[in-house]
Amino acid sequence: MATSQLRLQRQSAPPLLRLLLPSPLLLLLLCTLLVPPLGVGAGQLLDASSVGALQAFKSALGVTYSDWNADLDCCFATCGPTDGWTNVFCDGDGQVTDITFQGGSPLSPGPLPLQLSSLTALTYIMLRQLRIHAELKAFTQHLSAVSGLQRFDMAYNFLYGSIPAALVTMPALTILALPVNYLTGSIPQLGSQLVELILASNYLSSSFPNPSTPLASCSAYSTCLTDFTGCPGSVRTSGVCGTICGGGCGEGEACAPLVEEGTMPGNTIPMECAVSIDSVPPRLMHTSAAAAMLLLRRSLGVTFTDWTATSLCLVSGGSMLTPHGWTGVRCDSQGHPIAIDITATTGHALPGNGIYTEFKAFAWHLSRLTSLKHLDLSSNVLYGPIHSSLLTIPTLTSLTLSDNYLSGCIPALGSQLLSLSLSSNYLSSSFPMPPTPLPACSAHTNCLTDVSACNTSEAGAGNQRSASECAICGGGCAEGVVCAPNLMVLRRAQSMQSTQSTQSAMAAAATLSYPMSCFRSRDSFLPVAMAPDAVAAMLALKTGLHVPFTDWVQGALCSVEWGADSTTHGWTAVTCNGEGHPTAIAIDLQELSGSFPSEMSALTALTHISLINDRIVAEIGALAQNLPSITNLQYLDMAYNFLYGFIPETLLTLPALTFLSLSVNYLSGSIPQPGSQLLELALSSNYLSSSFPSSPTPIPTCTAFSTCLTDFTGCPGSLRTSGDCGTICGGGCGEGEACAPLVEEGIEPGSIIPMGCAVSIESVPPRLMHTSAATAMLLLKRSLGVTFTDWTTASLCLTPGGSMLTPHGWTGVLCDSQGHPIAINITDATGQFRLPAPSFPSVVSTLQALSSIALPGNSIYTEFKPFAWHLSRLSSLKHLDLSSNLLYGPIHSSLVTIATLTSLTLSGNYLSGSIPALGSQLLSLSLASNFLSSSFPTLPTPLPACSAHTNCLTDVSACNTSEAGAGNQRSGSECAICGGGCAEGKVCAPNLMVWRRAKSMQSTQSTLAVAAVATLSYPMSCFTSRDSFLPVAMAPAAAAAMLALKTSLHVPFTDWLEGALCSVEWGTDSTTHGWTAVTCNGDGHPTAIAINLQELSGSFPRQVSALTALTHISLINDRIVAEMGVLAANLPSIPNLQYLELSYNFIYGTLPTAILAKDTLTSISLASNYLSGSIPAVGSQISELHLPHNYLTGTFPSSGATFASCTCADNCLQSAVNCNAGDEALQRESGCDICSHAIGTVQPCGANRVCAPEVSPAAEPASLLPMTCH
Repeated sequence: MATSQLRLQRQSAPPLLRLLLPSPLLLLLLCTLLVPPLGVGAGQLLDASSVGALQAFKSALGVTYSDWNADLDCCFATCGPTDGWTNVFCDGDGQVTDITFQGGSPLSPGPLPLQLSSLTALTYIMLRQLRIHAELKAFTQHLSAVSGLQRFDMAYNFLYGSIPAALVTMPALTILALPVNYLTGSIPQLGSQLVELILASNYLSSSFPNPSTPLASCSAYSTCLTDFTGCPGSVRTSGVCGTICGGGCGEGEACAPLVEEGTMPGNTIPMECAVSIDSVPPRLMHTSAAAAMLLLRRSLGVTFTDWTATSLCLVSGGSMLTPHGWTGVRCDSQGHPIAIDITATTGHALPGNGIYTEFKAFAWHLSRLTSLKHLDLSSNVLYGPIHSSLLTIPTLTSLTLSDNYLSGCIPALGSQLLSLSLSSNYLSSSFPMPPTPLPACSAHTNCLTDVSACNTSEAGAGNQRSASECAICGGGCAEGVVCAPNLMVLRRAQSMQSTQSTQSAMAAAATLSYPMSCFRSRDSFLPVAMAPDAVAAMLALKTGLHVPFTDWVQGALCSVEWGADSTTHGWTAVTCNGEGHPTAIAIDLQELSGSFPSEMSALTALTHISLINDRIVAEIGALAQNLPSITNLQYLDMAYNFLYGFIPETLLTLPALTFLSLSVNYLSGSIPQPGSQLLELALSSNYLSSSFPSSPTPIPTCTAFSTCLTDFTGCPGSLRTSGDCGTICGGGCGEGEACAPLVEEGIEPGSIIPMGCAVSIESVPPRLMHTSAATAMLLLKRSLGVTFTDWTTASLCLTPGGSMLTPHGWTGVLCDSQGHPIAINITDATGQFRLPAPSFPSVVSTLQALSSIALPGNSIYTEFKPFAWHLSRLSSLKHLDLSSNLLYGPIHSSLVTIATLTSLTLSGNYLSGSIPALGSQLLSLSLASNFLSSSFPTLPTPLPACSAHTNCLTDVSACNTSEAGAGNQRSGSECAICGGGCAEGKVCAPNLMVWRRAKSMQSTQSTLAVAAVATLSYPMSCFTSRDSFLPVAMAPAAAAAMLALKTSLHVPFTDWLEGALCSVEWGTDSTTHGWTAVTCNGDGHPTAIAINLQELSGSFPRQVSALTALTHISLINDRIVAEMGVLAANLPSIPNLQYLELSYNFIYGTLPTAILAKDTLTSISLASNYLSGSIPAVGSQISELHLPHNYLTGTFPSSGATFASCTCADNCLQSAVNCNAGDEALQRESGCDICSHAIGTVQPCGANRVCAPEVSPAAEPASLLPMTCH
């Protein structure tokens, strides 16, 4: 037996004897005497992690033993003839305890691999007389991870450099032997756990450190120490102590022996300075690489907390002992990762990590790595076939996929492969013939019929699995299904085993070890069409952020959650759920700009957004101002960009947001109070200042390294080292400005670059809406039933470029710089419509700047034609979205031919009838998911984006050829709505009454009711069309009163004539009639008068008392100049008046007591007039009272009324608390001295006179006008 193959037992000789063995001959003698005869012991097979660790050891140190094989036993107590793993010993459980090499073939300089840390039972490593020529610190840099190591012996080698402190303080290490080497430097402070230390025959200097616990055995003979207190020793006699390496080496160098062939350890040989492992410091990872690695971390589920933007990456050749991050990663000198080695001992990827997923989907994108040479995914739970693109990566020379659950045939191999390990899987058929023979190949323990092309020594049938083992998944799985280990069955058996101790339960768990079953393949999760409302939002996002992906188009398929990227789809970087709603957007490593659009609120399933390293130069408040509308957003990562400005408080308090990363940007200012929902917050590498805010609920994971914070309590961090915290932007910016980086081409995020003051989003303040526009919008509010309380004359309207975070009103509205509305966006996330039959009023035609209307998902239940009739009068309308509502009836032709309309979305409603001829101006049309019939009309020009699936159309080829198949339309039974059609004057509509009755049944009963609701889901019935409510002749007495009103108020409408027809309640304006702005009941009696945006004067005549059905009067912005008492003197005589609106006029004088006391009147609005004097007692019947923007004085009276809404801001009141406590502080600060008298004067103009405004033709209501006594 060769001495190099002897297996020493650590029990066979005491430590000092092992250290002093003089020759291999004595070693042979000792082993002959002490080792029992072969064949006595009982070996154990090693588990996968132990095999992986020893194979890593073999590779790192150049071990040449052929019996280091997973199929051979490891020695226990003594070695038998079938045992392998020379020089390795195990315990009775097959756990490695000893690795003992002495003499024989030289070993490589390592280092010892990190994988050794998986050998939890390893207590003894001996590597003696192996001519290892290495820096000790480099060779042992991973050793401290071997937590149970008790004895370490590297005597008689060519080790050099200093002894690392991490080595002598390993918690379990009791014996350390490093004699006869070339170690230099001082000895670090020893750990108290050490019992025995042998350092003789080295060049160690200085004094021997005083150990906290005396050593039981110590030797330091023949060293260069000056003081041996605590350890017997002696100074070298050669006189070389002060001369080696010329007396010393510089920083980053170590004194190393010049070893030649034949030189023996311990000989006095020349020594010179060599590069030390400490001379290669870790460095920051390159920006784009770090961004990609963070995405990899999230995608693989790596949990290392040191994978962060600010962590240092170990450079190849650098010391593991130098503080660094990015565990398991090595970088090149430019900070680009060159190796990822994460084993079961250190983290979550790659060999031995229990990764349980389909292989093709897991590794699909690896084929795009242009420099990949080595890939090891062994000892996991990967299943399914191997895809061919992986085996043919041009640079890949070594691939290890052993010990998984891979099945199917092995694809053709690339000629570049030199090493391939596929053993211990379920691969079938023959091993393919490689283009050139593989130097290293293993495919044993599979279901292959021929492996001779891989390895002839494995060609025997006994090296493959048995037929019963290969009969996995019942012999095969159907198309779209893959054979995978069934962890559920295994866990159930293990649970049985834990609750029962019987032999049967234990046998079940052993037998079921990873049984195989058919599961749906990720490739079978086919991409889906994106939901129409989501498409609109995503296209708005594409425009808003300038997303460069060309496959973000209407009609493109979206990859689904758990689906494989190997399936063709569009919508790059987007993941959808099964219903086509986006759940995640990850646009990384692109070049973006702009902001998130307001349409994002429609993405109700969206939980994840990642915009890492997209070179976004934007103020964060502007970029993210619409993010709060995404109600389910949980994860937001915008690290590695050029974001600047203050972090908005609304971003930190998003109700569902648990993860937020803004690291490596240029944010400044203090940090707002984070919400209690946040679990992880990353703010490192910014210019944030002040203290981190204290919180009653600490954030579990928080980082703020390299910032300008002065207090990191609650969030670990550090101060920037550049010293520029107080100097950016000259020490600060002015009001309405933000400190922004001056970004040039080629600059990387995180670089220290000049910063200057830029205009902030906060400098674009909201403004008051233009008077006439506000009038129209209030009428729109009433007509649509909008419930937002901030739609008021006093509210500010957000302007483009302004911050959503600045206090403003008019929710969902955007105005231009003159205060004219340009966009209305109200979705199911922000509001709803409560009227039974809402519609756009005729006054909408005055909003000529309005270019976009979006009202998706509001459950608007009404007939489409009357609802949208007046929209055709908008001269600037470009985008209209009324999707996902309950609109029914036909589409009217005047809508689809609006000259400016380019985008129309009506999907997800109950529209029926044929589609009218389309205008050539349309570019995008979505009519999907309705009940439209006949053929899609021929288009003047092809539509770039068109969708009409899920209707009852016979031909949609003119819209979208990909939807032309019959399977894309509703079935015949679905299209048989309303019994096949409705009579004239009727319209087919969803019957909510029937549906609600079924829902009510469901709440009280179970089975039948549930089935009823499922079947009846919005059933369709015939209802009277609003077009069928024909105008009626006005009743004679009413006509006489209305003509008197026309004369008295100077109403300009020429169709107020005796004999003219009056539009009836619920009727549509699309039917010809007279009496403009008047609505009658079926008997011809007026019920509502709404004369708005005209020029009126005079007063209500006494004849109005004859209008017994009149309940509503609205005279908004009619430039009425009149004293209130005169104008309204006859209004109390209208017997059923409920609603009075006289806002935006020039009405002056005092409030009449009779108006506020009228018993039927419940709503009064006199906002934006010139009323003065005190407010009389308010009747208890009043529920809504609006008096802002007047000159009213005194105290708002106490009242028995219970106000649903009351406003009195911008008056001269001493107390407003009885109306609205919030208006108390919103009274006029100046302008209360009217008519040259203090407003507090009871009669500033004296008896029989009144204070009135001087109104010029150009004057606007609510403006500050001169006031004089009349």
